[in-house]
Amino acid sequence: MQSILQIVIPVFLVIFVGYVIGRFRKINTQLVIDLIVYIAGPCLIFSSVARSDINLTDFFIVALAGIGIIVILALLVFLILKITKSKKVGLYLPMVIGNTGYLGYPVALLAFGVAGLSRAVVFDMMNSLFLFSLGIYIIHHKNEFREIFKIPLVYAVVIGLLFNLIKIPVPDIIFKPIEMIGMITIPLALMVLGYKLTEVKITSCKVAFLASLFRVLGGFSVAFLIINLFSITGLPRNIILLQGAMPSAVMSMILTAKYERDASCVATIVLFSTIMSLLTIPLILWFLS
Repeated sequence: MQSILQIVIPVFLVIFVGYVIGRFRKINTQLVIDLIVYIAGPCLIFSSVARSDINLTDFFIVALAGIGIIVILALLVFLILKITKSKKVGLYLPMVIGNTGYLGYPVALLAFGVAGLSRAVVFDMMNSLFLFSLGIYIIHHKNEFREIFKIPLVYAVVIGLLFNLIKIPVPDIIFKPIEMIGMITIPLALMVLGYKLTEVKITSCKVAFLASLFRVLGGFSVAFLIINLFSITGLPRNIILLQGAMPSAVMSMILTAKYERDASCVATIVLFSTIMSLLTIPLILWFLS
């Protein structure tokens, strides 16, 4: 348990730093988000994938499991909204998509090293593909499939995987600066997460609490079903279970606010599920150990 706390406590302390900054000073986080999305994030992904021990088998196992979790959760949310006759289509995003990047990366890295991070990146790529294509289509009713091709992390994963599989050597004089830039991604992302939580206005507490439970427990349950159904073992198993149970993605809050679709409720879900993960992430890591 002590080793688990050594993984979890640093992550949430950095989130807390971002929260404190947000309480006392207002800054333009979009500049930081752009730095993460377009520069630091791709550098982190390339450096973690290019020299990792990931192989095509693990790549496809994690990718297909990620897709399976998204599809099953999306179908369940569809049924829930139909049965309850709810028109809150914005709930698709926080209930289906987990915070597999901002929170998933540091937890995977601290718990399973660079090998775990490289597989977490693959899982997160599946989430991002859904979020920026069908996710936007659902909440905006506009075909934004081209958004997929604006996501640098997709290219970073593909290029990193090619360098890894073909064994293309990257000189240290080039690799080291890329790695150094990538290292700023995780603390920046965690502080942005903490900062964004200060912007949440709590609303629809009952709906938000139930939706948060669905995201965390439902995601874990579906991931558990998939790994047992297909007998997935080893590091891919651990990453699939961990990433499947992440709290709601911060980006779902940003997108629903941008397109004015149930933004307040979604923000509350992100807050509740993130607080919930203070308990669930240590429990999952204990289960995996």
